[in-house]
Amino acid sequence: MMRRLARFDLNLLQVFDAIHAKGGVSAAARHLNLSQPAISHALAKLRDAFDDPLFVRQGNKLVPTPAARAIAGPVREALRGLDAALDAAASFDPAQSTREFRIGVRLSGEMPRFSSLVGRVRSEAPHVALASVTFRRRDLVMALANGDLDLALDVGLPADDRLSRHYLGTEPLVVVARRGHPRVDGAIDLDTYLALDHVVATARPHGPGIEDMALERMGLGRRVAVRCQHAITAWQIIAASDMLFSLPRSHAGVLHAMWPMQLLDLPLPVEQGGSYLYWHQAATADPGLAWLRTIIVDELTAT
Repeated sequence: MMRRLARFDLNLLQVFDAIHAKGGVSAAARHLNLSQPAISHALAKLRDAFDDPLFVRQGNKLVPTPAARAIAGPVREALRGLDAALDAAASFDPAQSTREFRIGVRLSGEMPRFSSLVGRVRSEAPHVALASVTFRRRDLVMALANGDLDLALDVGLPADDRLSRHYLGTEPLVVVARRGHPRVDGAIDLDTYLALDHVVATARPHGPGIEDMALERMGLGRRVAVRCQHAITAWQIIAASDMLFSLPRSHAGVLHAMWPMQLLDLPLPVEQGGSYLYWHQAATADPGLAWLRTIIVDELTAT
């Protein structure tokens, strides 16, 4: 392997990755700040090294061959590992850094998780940029490996040796009702909870929530009258109706500060799996990510 690496120009892997990501020689040249002839020359070397055309023209784009698709993930992961190794050897000064961190956050969890980080990060690192990025769970390992994500926040997922994770804890759900509700005033019992209609905020088009699963174990059920995609939309619906809405306490606190409602204890026990912070093993030694992980754990660990 060492002899093969000695004969191979690792810079070619950056060219391969750029062409694969950008879909063409010209776009890859702009991305890498190289000339188009230089990229074309590198592509010729790649084709010779792998004994495969790697990319074929289809319209205005270069489309990867099966061989190129097979190596694209490992190449991106290898480049991320090299980048992390270089970062680990360097120091990280939050006050001076202009680095961008990409944090994977599910839409349902962006508020208040991401918003609560912004003030803390900017107080310590005023020039750092943060990006909240949606992701598909099935792609999480690759997104963390190739640098599309630096860290991710999500529920407990099946264990994977390539990933590290830190448990952030759980928080209770609360029930939201509008002020002046004719049947709810400061507290709610299970009978009233079941008698009223409910709003559910989820990106899933169907399926039960954890409240429904808890009720099913009790041999009970509730009527979900409205499904929407975002908690803000549900909050607006609740403000103009006599329906109820359940969500994590911290989410409710953010919305309640802008649009006050009644926040009530959920009148049934639910089993919550909690949330986790994920990162790729290759990035464990990255001093910038270590700094950001500390902040996230400090800010988001449930109390």
